[in-house]
Amino acid sequence: MATVFISCGQRGSERKIAEKIASLLTKHFSLSAYLAFKVQSLDDIMIITKKLRSSDYYLFIDFRRRRRHIHPEDLSVSLFTHQELALAYNVGFTDMIALCQKGSGREGFINYILSNPEIFTSEKNLYAKVKKLVKEKGWSKKFSRNLALSNVEFSGWIPFQDHIGGFWENVYKISVRNKRPDMAAVRTLCSLNHIVLPDGSKLESPDKNYLKWAWQIGFSKTILPQDEGTIDLFAIRHAEPGIFLHSQKDFVRLPVVKENGTYEFCYTLFAEGFPITHFKIAINLNWIPNPSNNTKDWLCKTTAKLKEVVF
Repeated sequence: MATVFISCGQRGSERKIAEKIASLLTKHFSLSAYLAFKVQSLDDIMIITKKLRSSDYYLFIDFRRRRRHIHPEDLSVSLFTHQELALAYNVGFTDMIALCQKGSGREGFINYILSNPEIFTSEKNLYAKVKKLVKEKGWSKKFSRNLALSNVEFSGWIPFQDHIGGFWENVYKISVRNKRPDMAAVRTLCSLNHIVLPDGSKLESPDKNYLKWAWQIGFSKTILPQDEGTIDLFAIRHAEPGIFLHSQKDFVRLPVVKENGTYEFCYTLFAEGFPITHFKIAINLNWIPNPSNNTKDWLCKTTAKLKEVVF
């Protein structure tokens, strides 16, 4: 389900109105909504910033306010929402909806970012405007500004050949889908950033070269609108314990980890025009000697799964 970041003030009835709009978006359009309330610390601000980056749509509401007589220096606008508006523009929201209450001052970032915001006159009129604009813009629960990840899991034992040599490998793959109908994910790249070891310590990746896309020659891919690609995240070999990468590295590949244990592999995914995506794969590496023969073959009981995606 696509997420709408709702940016508006919290004074008086403003918060309740925002909550009603969130319910409206869910009821009529099956969209989830995030309301940036209760900002009390730097940690709160960082959470809001992450939510903004990971949201798919942006809805800005500027309520009319009157300056308080007790504190005449008070702004007639919500300073925090104007800062969110500037950040939304900076992180690439181009299909935003902006509404300003009639009589509200054209102050702050509105003068620079919003050339023609929609004007509403009352609470009832605001709800009607939101429904109308969301429908006109075609906001959909299936849309995402971010590249979507889903498990493909292990390939099973297959022959793999590259410039280093040939091996029997079991390759762990992940699917990357571009849910946008209007934009290709050009030059999509993925690399292993770091590894969390069984004792909890962090190891910088011994190989940060770009990883190979499955079923093609090359380490960069353009994912067309509403299409997907598959990345070889790592591989295990039939006759050699450890975890190996299918990377752009042009000399002998050594395992990035070799000892049995539980690891987190932390990757970064890039594409032109899309937010950077960080994701983790939880891996339980488990190799045991094969008791049925006296060769160097091993039995692999390794498991892996997508654990976390962070934008």
